[in-house]
Amino acid sequence: MTVRRWLGLVLALAAALLLTGCCQEVELDERGWPQELVLGLVPSLEAEAMVDNLRPLAEHLESELGLTVRSFVPQDYTGLVEALGSGRADIGMMPPFATMLGARRYDIEPILISVRRGEVGYRPQWMTSDPTVCASEPVADERGFLSCDADIEIMRGQTVGFVEPNSTSGYLFPALQLLEAGIDPESDIRGLFLGRHDAVVMALRVGDLRFGVSYDDARNMIRNQFPDVGERVIVFNHAPMIPNDGVQLRPGLPDDLRQAIKQAFISLARSQAHLPEEEKVLWILYEIDDFQPITPGIYDDVRDAYELLRR
Repeated sequence: MTVRRWLGLVLALAAALLLTGCCQEVELDERGWPQELVLGLVPSLEAEAMVDNLRPLAEHLESELGLTVRSFVPQDYTGLVEALGSGRADIGMMPPFATMLGARRYDIEPILISVRRGEVGYRPQWMTSDPTVCASEPVADERGFLSCDADIEIMRGQTVGFVEPNSTSGYLFPALQLLEAGIDPESDIRGLFLGRHDAVVMALRVGDLRFGVSYDDARNMIRNQFPDVGERVIVFNHAPMIPNDGVQLRPGLPDDLRQAIKQAFISLARSQAHLPEEEKVLWILYEIDDFQPITPGIYDDVRDAYELLRR
């Protein structure tokens, strides 16, 4: 099956799941709020580690909202989109493609966008394990992470490690960049889908891949375990900016509860702003510094990239 056909099936599957999903009746408290909320996060690490890291966020929401918050980590983002769309989850934290898909098919409402180091967007990065492809001498940043300059044209005819076909930074925007450079991401390169950003970085670090793509800078994901990753994996180019991930709600929640959830996430980020990064709940989960309210149309570029690549 081609990538384009695979992408086309994503929306068809989502529509089928919507038809088969069944919203459960919920018990309400005196405020008219559900007595329990279900919070789901897309996995960025091994599931067990995600569950451990997720608990402090759930406890904060319980304290702020005055109700029980149950958390879960699905196998992938499609499981969380389906859970929110069918009413089996109430709050999600999803990447841009999943947010676009959920809003398009299920009327899932994005309420906050993540802020990282002052930015509400990020760039996919092209990486190599081979410094000879660099057109300039690799330069180290303050962390010791190397980067250089190289033209995207060097990808033609190469094997490239991607994350998955519906990953915004791990495939969609880099593939669009290839198309704009006259390189067909299906016929002019050989793409390998490894499932996770850290898996792509690791494959480069150990030399199993010469080229790969991730979000900027996914090398941090394995830096503590493999301090040499910044030297062995070199960033040489970037794809266009993508709006960050964020927080989403299932349709039908009361307006005052939606506002309370929004404020609870913001208050957690800002109450821990003074802490070192490794002690911040949201940084540990997704490297989030803060949140901003969603701007209408912010995910339109993600939709446009998807539409172009599925033709």
